[in-house]
Amino acid sequence: MWAAAGMPLLSVIALGSAGWYFSRFVIDPAHTSEYPLEVTAVDGDLVTLEGGTDTAAPGTYGLTWADGNALLGAVVSTGVDTVTRKVESVSRGTLRPGVRAHLDRSLWGRVAPSAVDVPYREVTVPSPLGGFPAWQTEGTSSTWVIAVHGRNGDAAEALRVLPTLRRLGMPVLGITYRNDAGAPAGPDGKLHLGASEWEDLAAAVTYAKDQGATSVVLYGWSMGGSIVPMAVRRLPDEPIAGMILDSPVLDWRSPIAYGGRQMGVPAFLVSVADWVIERRTGLSFDDLDHVRHAGDFSIPALIFVDADDGTVPVEPALEFARVRPDLVTLVQTKDGGHTGSWNVDPEQYEGAVRTFVSGL
Repeated sequence: MWAAAGMPLLSVIALGSAGWYFSRFVIDPAHTSEYPLEVTAVDGDLVTLEGGTDTAAPGTYGLTWADGNALLGAVVSTGVDTVTRKVESVSRGTLRPGVRAHLDRSLWGRVAPSAVDVPYREVTVPSPLGGFPAWQTEGTSSTWVIAVHGRNGDAAEALRVLPTLRRLGMPVLGITYRNDAGAPAGPDGKLHLGASEWEDLAAAVTYAKDQGATSVVLYGWSMGGSIVPMAVRRLPDEPIAGMILDSPVLDWRSPIAYGGRQMGVPAFLVSVADWVIERRTGLSFDDLDHVRHAGDFSIPALIFVDADDGTVPVEPALEFARVRPDLVTLVQTKDGGHTGSWNVDPEQYEGAVRTFVSGL
């Protein structure tokens, strides 16, 4: 009898434990790099890669390994589980068979603006949590761009578009936020998916104003695309001229559910994990649903999505654009994957940025 009575309690404990385990993939910071690809052959300016699911994506990509990086161009041939691509250049390290690497949409790995020949200086953004490392480029405009990277990422995500912004004369501030490598930790050491990280972006806005900015454009990739709209909602009195979002997370429930399906996690357990995440961090998924709060926005937005995004479902961004056509300029690409719109069509991407910024 007692055993039977204890079964529901054990089931609840088991569900909670499983939800707690899955939740850590969402909110625990991870600063180690994964290298799912293996270089199986290097022949002149050709490299053959084995593994991964997106190595045949069209366009320009980086190949980054522990101590090196190369720039990859066109796909030359494909095999059962291999892709051979043209090597445009090797920026550091030695590209050789046996190297483990990953396809890098940011192109150059975790590097500074000097990788794209843009002068910069390292700065510190003060905040209540402490000083946040950042880099700053110069420009003639009093409108600054503040670049906000994605989850467990790096400000180097901005380097692809940095030369375009430099030609427009716009200073760029590439920031870190809580729990980044080298940055102050949040009070609980967990990612809050934008619910608290927006405060670090607010500190960056204050820094830019103190340095002479009269307005700012907030530019976010992936989770940065959740932090940016949260800051816009929380800072109605700041001089934010517009926001640019690349593969943004505008509703966290959808990518968490998508990731669960990829891992084979049952849908009901994903719901448990959502509940656990809210309890562990104090965040609200309803509050983080920017589509739900689309009516709160009043500034123009440029949004890039790729139809083949394997990380963040595009439907929330499409819905945001549908309900706010008065504010949103939507650019859609295909085959590029998550944050890969620039990689498949840099000319279209940079042209959209120029047009958007020039019209602010």
